[in-house]
Amino acid sequence: MSSQYGAFSTKQEEGKKRIIPDRILIRQVYDYIRPFRRNFFIGIMAIVLGSLTGLAAPYMHKVAIDQIILPGNLSGFIWWIPIFVTVVLVNYFLQYVQIFQMRIVGENAVARMRDEIMEKLQVISLRYFSEGEIGRILSRPINDANTIRIFLRIGFTSVLLDTSSIIGAFLIMFFLDLRLSVAALSILPVAMVVVWYLGRYSRSAYRKALSTLGGLTARMQEDFSGIKVTQAFVQESSAREGFEKKQNEVINANKRAILISASYQPIVIVLRIIGSVIILWYGSSFVVSGIMTIGTLVAFTEYQFAYFMPLVDLIAMYDQYQSAMAAIERLFDLVDTKVEVVEAPLERKIEL
Repeated sequence: MSSQYGAFSTKQEEGKKRIIPDRILIRQVYDYIRPFRRNFFIGIMAIVLGSLTGLAAPYMHKVAIDQIILPGNLSGFIWWIPIFVTVVLVNYFLQYVQIFQMRIVGENAVARMRDEIMEKLQVISLRYFSEGEIGRILSRPINDANTIRIFLRIGFTSVLLDTSSIIGAFLIMFFLDLRLSVAALSILPVAMVVVWYLGRYSRSAYRKALSTLGGLTARMQEDFSGIKVTQAFVQESSAREGFEKKQNEVINANKRAILISASYQPIVIVLRIIGSVIILWYGSSFVVSGIMTIGTLVAFTEYQFAYFMPLVDLIAMYDQYQSAMAAIERLFDLVDTKVEVVEAPLERKIEL
């Protein structure tokens, strides 16, 4: 068990289990985002609107096929092309806005985290440094903070965009044809079960990977700071063996995390192929019987792609989310560490 004043030893830190729910971690992260909430909400609105404009294209393809191409009314392209170009340009503009605003939020939020960590390190107890490893401590404001930074800049944006695209695609598919939508989404519960099952192992694997990386950083720091002593006592071979041992631990921990990560996408892609077969099988019979138009079937296949590819991306981001949550846990372990020796109030200090 680690002390209430921090996990000082390598064994304590690497053996520490997850104890903080995600909702509490997210709430703590939002406290750092709060000063930039204007940029944050502008970015969210751009993400939602961008997903809607992206979903408009398949429906416009349906309109072009059913109302312009099949009837032979090619003059309809006079009004269709300007609308389509406008939708595409608006979508590109919203992508620019969302990327710009969310990167502002990510960079500034992580900068505030690092500022608070440095302030905490100025007052934290000496035992934290004497019993701990400096490189392991530095790994948190450097490696862990960078993991959070990447997630806030890219991962969080992808999560919102993909979620909006999936929900929007579902709504439009049910609007186009209820029966075919039910058939197409029948395999979705299988994908959700797979994500939940693999997610149970992702967090512990990424926490182990970050912890071993911190151990490697600590080992390098100690070797560099004591290089004169190492050379004086001819201990280069021992130092090299110790470094290689830590290096192998990092490699093995990351290989395990990658093994779990690599299992997501192949399973979901297989499910997408099955979903495409279901849509084409039932959709073709509906077209032949006159229940559905060709344009609607084409739009359906595009919307199936429009929700499955974001689903694949969302699963990959879920993997990155697990990594970010593990980094946030480690970072707040340091931020929330209690100070053993608290400075006395000014009126009680002894004047020299």
